[in-house]
Amino acid sequence: MGLYDSKNMGQKNLYDYIASTHMFSILLMFLSLIVSKQFFADNVHPLFNIRMFFFIGSVVLTAVTLYNAKKPVPLHNETPLSFIDILYSGFPLLVGAIILFIIGDDKNYTKVILLVPVIITASTFGKKSGLLMTTAAAVILLIHSAVFSVEMSFAFIIESNLILICVMYILGWFIGGIRDLERLQRQQLIDMANTDVLTGLSNHRYFQEKLKLLVQSSSEKQPLSLIFLDIDHFKQYNDSFGHIAGDRVLASLGRMLTMIVGDAGFAARYGGEEFVVVLPNCDGRKAAILGENIRAQVSEEPFKGQEYQPESKVTVSCGIATYPTHAQSAQDLIKLADKALYRAKNLSKNKVELYYSIFDSLDVKGDEKELVNSIRTLVSVINGKDRYTYGHSERVMGYAVNLAEKTSVTKEEIYLLRYAAFLHDIGKIEIGRAILNKQGKLTDEEWHILQQHPKWGSDIVKSVKTLEPAAEVIFYHHENYDGSGYPQGISGQDIPLLSRIIRIVDSYDAMITNRPYKGSLSKEEAISELIRCSPSMFDPDLVKIFIDIIKGQSSGAV
Repeated sequence: MGLYDSKNMGQKNLYDYIASTHMFSILLMFLSLIVSKQFFADNVHPLFNIRMFFFIGSVVLTAVTLYNAKKPVPLHNETPLSFIDILYSGFPLLVGAIILFIIGDDKNYTKVILLVPVIITASTFGKKSGLLMTTAAAVILLIHSAVFSVEMSFAFIIESNLILICVMYILGWFIGGIRDLERLQRQQLIDMANTDVLTGLSNHRYFQEKLKLLVQSSSEKQPLSLIFLDIDHFKQYNDSFGHIAGDRVLASLGRMLTMIVGDAGFAARYGGEEFVVVLPNCDGRKAAILGENIRAQVSEEPFKGQEYQPESKVTVSCGIATYPTHAQSAQDLIKLADKALYRAKNLSKNKVELYYSIFDSLDVKGDEKELVNSIRTLVSVINGKDRYTYGHSERVMGYAVNLAEKTSVTKEEIYLLRYAAFLHDIGKIEIGRAILNKQGKLTDEEWHILQQHPKWGSDIVKSVKTLEPAAEVIFYHHENYDGSGYPQGISGQDIPLLSRIIRIVDSYDAMITNRPYKGSLSKEEAISELIRCSPSMFDPDLVKIFIDIIKGQSSGAV
């Protein structure tokens, strides 16, 4: 399962050394033959220039050797030998055979040239290949003896070559065995370097390297999907039962992922309680089905102490993104899958979310497309300044749509509301972290700056003609029903309906969410606060509808 990494494993140097030794020894052999006047004086043929043959052969073999030296070290049980590999070991055998048959049987010492292909093959490709090459060399040796010793019996031919054949088999066995042992040890080291000890899955390092390779080979016809998993409330589980029990959960989840994913891809531990599943040749729809299968099986697994978890069971949330549909690089794929995971955890947990961006559904062209991309970038900047803002905007959008569907709002207005709710805080791009995350009371100057964000957000959004109607909704989303809000201080029905909806759901989510400067309320406390403030801050009719929605969700009715 391991990827070869020459920088970390240090095995490329060994392979280079073996290859360069082969090249050096063969070149010496060829050069000695080329400059040998006696050899060529006895073996001149009008149609065959032996000296030129060996010269060209040495050049070819040098090129093949250098090519092989640049290749990664072949792993155990990897792909079959390539043509270059066969040429690398077969060419010396061909040369040796030609030399033997040209010289004839006058110079017996030339038979040892057949040791060269045996040594090269065994030291490069292992014992099995070495023994096969030895058999081929032995057959050539016997044929040579039979051709030039026709008066000799077969038994004499075997006997006269037996010692050399035995030496070749011993070398093929011994050198090839050493090569196999070295390769096996290297494979074990690579597996150790690429495997997470606790879960048995691939580790973060292997995941990053393999994902890059898979993304490079993927296309629209062969998409690549990434599932990002996170165990819900895992810190609470560790605090309750200790880290040893938590490690058992992680190990169990690793085994489950191995069985569920199977041959569809591979799973890895990203870090802590986060896991990833890489699915080559898999689109988002298929990945969502597999993600839902993982989520369901984990929730049904009887983990120790699960009855004390918030949902009385151990659960996971999943975020999914697909290349090239959503992302254009491996890092973007991880980033978008992480965003989808964040949405799943912040909206409900124990959920599978396929990445989407509401900007993708906008029908914009030309310059407007550039403006939308700029707004998308601003949203990312805000999320970087305040991680809370991203989840808050997503939840406000969901609450707002749920409330709007219970009123007389049209489908077109709901479409507009989605963008207004998601972008209602975009004006905070103009506000510094110190003010946004201040734990104490804001000064008058700081409060005045904060009150400008609806106007700033409206100005940003209205630059896109398609989003221009949402600018007004954003501008008035902090107006109070009694006229005490900002930035204009309008009241009652003068406040646009969609702005009144956002005002309610925005405040509710702020109340039930932990912020750096303020703790969260329970849902019951937040509902009481909505009722208390409905005559002054909120539209009382909309508050009643929204409370019914919240209570319905809590009881499972919705």
